Amino acid sequence: MSLREHGFAFVGLGPVPGAVAAGFREPPYRVVRLRMSWTADDDWLFLPVTSYEVPYDVPYDGADRRLEAGLAALLRRTLGGPWLDVHADWLIELHLVRTVAPAGSTVAVRLPGPPGAGAGGFGLVAVAGRAGAGTARSRLFGAGGAAPLLEAAPAPGQGLLFDRRAVTRERHELLAGPAGPVVQDLLVARVSRPAGPEPALRRRPMLVRGPAGTLVRTRPALR
Repeated sequence: MSLREHGFAFVGLGPVPGAVAAGFREPPYRVVRLRMSWTADDDWLFLPVTSYEVPYDVPYDGADRRLEAGLAALLRRTLGGPWLDVHADWLIELHLVRTVAPAGSTVAVRLPGPPGAGAGGFGLVAVAGRAGAGTARSRLFGAGGAAPLLEAAPAPGQGLLFDRRAVTRERHELLAGPAGPVVQDLLVARVSRPAGPEPALRRRPMLVRGPAGTLVRTRPALR
């Protein structure tokens, strides 16, 4: 299932760092934002983006840095595919969503509000963890379509990556079995081009080390 062909694809999340797992237990007082840039070392660089939503009395400490580093490690594997243009910077807005479903019930997963009409970029909804006997149900819809483009039941460690131009709305549910409640942790990400002018470093040719220590002017190529 190809993201470019269908507008969505299944992705693997990889092992969830302890700092990220702990983040689901913390009060959701802010959104985590990272800037993702391609470097001359042929790798993605993740840098935190300052948020003005943080209350003045909430200190920025080591737990925040560990959470951001853990999220960057997860996204490096999950988003590092050919669908992202390496000539551009990307802004990633991350939400940690915990949902609890009582025994024998089906609960709608409440996600952050959808982007505005015509919004581009990519969306990611991945199951970072689940405790209890239950399953997830995810449906992706296109513009004006009553029937879903995709209906899936992602397991822990699995996620859906989709192009916002093809998938305009989504619906996610958590189904708990009769044996007991289910707790599910979702990593929700919105990936888009940052607003404003392009950074100066992005417009200049990159200098990389060539033969015998020479410097070569180059530009990163799409993978």
